[in-house]
Amino acid sequence: MTCRSNKPLIKYMHVRVAFKKNKKVHERDMWIVTVFDNPADIVRYSKQAIEKMQDALFTKKAKNKELIVRKILEVVELTHSNLTIDEHKRQYKT
Repeated sequence: MTCRSNKPLIKYMHVRVAFKKNKKVHERDMWIVTVFDNPADIVRYSKQAIEKMQDALFTKKAKNKELIVRKILEVVELTHSNLTIDEHKRQYKT
């Protein structure tokens, strides 16, 4: 018997990220782990994933560290989270 709950799935994703470096727009394919489904929620609420990508793409002296998640290329579902999606959003607002 499988356990069905309202807890979101933790997902391993390959995403396409756009960023500016030396006044040019670059795009890279990167991987992240998050519970959010669309690119807007990833940028807004998934602080750990964005910081991981910023550390990989920018130096410590970079002034403008803005990232845009353009699209989600591939999704692999791992397991269920212990928190609901609203609890995750509330956690990242503070």
